[in-house]
Amino acid sequence: MTGLQFADINGVRIAFEQSGEGVPILALHGFPRTHRTWKYIEPLLADDFQLIMPDRRGYGDSDRLPEPFSYRLQDMTADAIGLMDYLGIDKFVVLGHDKGSPTARKIALDLPDRVLGMIQIDAVPQELVVSNRDASGRQWYFDFFRQRDVAEKIVTAIPELFFGLFIDRNPHLPDDERQHYIEQFSKKGTPEAVVWDYRSMLEEDPIYWQELADNGSKIAVPVLVLWGSTGPSARLEVEQLWRKVAEKVKGIAVDSAAHYVHEQQPEITAGHILNFAKNENIL
Repeated sequence: MTGLQFADINGVRIAFEQSGEGVPILALHGFPRTHRTWKYIEPLLADDFQLIMPDRRGYGDSDRLPEPFSYRLQDMTADAIGLMDYLGIDKFVVLGHDKGSPTARKIALDLPDRVLGMIQIDAVPQELVVSNRDASGRQWYFDFFRQRDVAEKIVTAIPELFFGLFIDRNPHLPDDERQHYIEQFSKKGTPEAVVWDYRSMLEEDPIYWQELADNGSKIAVPVLVLWGSTGPSARLEVEQLWRKVAEKVKGIAVDSAAHYVHEQQPEITAGHILNFAKNENIL
């Protein structure tokens, strides 16, 4: 890796790391993670891909903004595209996990001439499940984040306890990595950023996605979707859900993995990414 770098994108300081040589992959982390989540697959891809791994605004070492409306999908997307423009990268693959998924999806929709392919890890089109208690399997904290003022007060009062519930969803996470994330999500401004990020996803994003669906908009670039065989997406028809919003989808369930597929099965994840790139003539 190149070490942590910073870029001023749309007036926001975005932290990022780069690694490897070859076809660029813009890798967008989810919650509760930072760009360090990609450390498990980064060395396995370095010979064929250049990974660009930012901390999304409000997370890690990127800026925290004090306004609740600063974490909208269009803002996250503008940051990501702006970073690629800053680096002078025209064509790239976009990769999203968890909360990085909607941004990756919007980039693929907005820039079909620049995006070579999209990879989604343990994520589904949110508008198809976000209001479905049985399908989401995570409804309790969806409901919690909708509670204005209450959610902010609770997560800022007990960040280590609250975020620890989610960090520990990967029981194999090394102690030093767990401590890193506890410290990151206890930073001043981060608890509020997470609440506002989720609230935007829950209240604003479904309207946007539904409008696109009504207009018949679908992702034109090839899509690879990976999910853990024991994770929250396993109960869903993941590949079929993505086929509703994308024209060409390859879905693969990864055995002995849950939500953090790339952390729990890095070799298998990297192998699927490499095969996808070869099969779609990206490499």
